[in-house]
Amino acid sequence: MIDKIVNRMGFLRKLPKSLAKPLFNIFIFIDEVFWKLRMKFFMFFLSRGSSISSVLSQLENNGYAVFNQYYDEDQIDQIKRECTKLLDVLPEKEIRSKEKIDNLILENGLVIEKLKESIKIKKLDKFNNFFKNIAKNSKIKIISKVYQLTSGPLLVYNLVHDGAYKHPATFTSRGGKMIAGQPHIDMSTHSLRCALALDDIHEDNGPTVVFKKSMNMKRFKKNHTNIFLETFGFKIGDESGHNLDNKDIDYLENNSEKVKVVCKKGDLILIDLKTAHYQSILNKGQRHILWYYC
Repeated sequence: MIDKIVNRMGFLRKLPKSLAKPLFNIFIFIDEVFWKLRMKFFMFFLSRGSSISSVLSQLENNGYAVFNQYYDEDQIDQIKRECTKLLDVLPEKEIRSKEKIDNLILENGLVIEKLKESIKIKKLDKFNNFFKNIAKNSKIKIISKVYQLTSGPLLVYNLVHDGAYKHPATFTSRGGKMIAGQPHIDMSTHSLRCALALDDIHEDNGPTVVFKKSMNMKRFKKNHTNIFLETFGFKIGDESGHNLDNKDIDYLENNSEKVKVVCKKGDLILIDLKTAHYQSILNKGQRHILWYYC
């Protein structure tokens, strides 16, 4: 919530960097204080054995969580069918002929991003009533309200495959690059991104990798500040911001547990975007995910 408020403060672009930087640090501090208070308050009233309480506790302690059996098998099969049907409405010649596409806006309102065998179809929550109802699921709305004071996520279908997935709109050769494949930090403030597994996610089909507890490491406070600076057009020189440099990555490798977040079909993965993470390479098979941009 604070991030969205700050991003509307256009006047910050006109300030000298020496003044803007401490203001951004104050905003980050305020977000941290109120986030901790919200977590303690709601965790006190929620049943300790509840799924939502467990997820919030995992997020607070580790920077990521897995909500087991968020949807049952029949529900998840229906969601996957609706997602794969979206491939049928894409302009297949244009999509198939290009290895890389950045936010192509279609007449039906969908937005396409593509990098070789990884394709994202965005704005599903605006596309039809089925996906609108998925976005209104009460469990994710409660978690999002508590965690970041917002609800009503944007939905993004993501298909990644090894070249063997058969559809006229999919690219057929195999490559190694993934969308968001470099270790990075997305946000300056506590914000959620969630991934609904439409198939089992295992080590071979490209799980998200998180660096456990990294959102609380002092080393990355500068990154959280620099992300705000980058957003408002300030130069940060050789310092790392959104993307982590080799020194940052080496530090994480030595001081944080690197976790490949594998899960079962129907599980929901939740990541605090202050946490360092990246998308690993798919070695074989395919991965279908419905992303929630909360």
